[in-house]
Amino acid sequence: MAQESIGLIETRGLVGAVGAADAAVKAGHINLLPFELIGGGLVSVKFSGDVAAVNVALQAGVEAAQAISKLVSHNVIAAPDLAISQLFSPDGTTFEENEKSENLHDLSVTQLRQLIRQRSDSKIKGRDVSRANKQKLIEELQRLNIESKE
Repeated sequence: MAQESIGLIETRGLVGAVGAADAAVKAGHINLLPFELIGGGLVSVKFSGDVAAVNVALQAGVEAAQAISKLVSHNVIAAPDLAISQLFSPDGTTFEENEKSENLHDLSVTQLRQLIRQRSDSKIKGRDVSRANKQKLIEELQRLNIESKE
């Protein structure tokens, strides 16, 4: 399983944040997390994925943010502690907890795609993950879970 990491970009203004997010998503296979309006005009863009993808996405996002508005800060948290990764998960769970969920149908398509992307043994790769529907993602995760138990 690929090592999960978190990327953070903080800008002045929403336009810079949107530009950073757009560039980051286009640069690497990452999962964009909800923006955070911090106050005082600061906006935080957060995303997760494997370490290499997050590094590439962060660099692209930083360059875009600098071209549009004022970049305040940026950072990659590689292999965050379980407590930290829960802070960045929209529903407060970790990716590992979601994968062990007995009812994958309760997870969103975005969460299912995150789980698939973390599995190096998945038969669904690259852009096919983004194109896969919920049922196909669930079937692949169930297949992977059965194989890992054998």
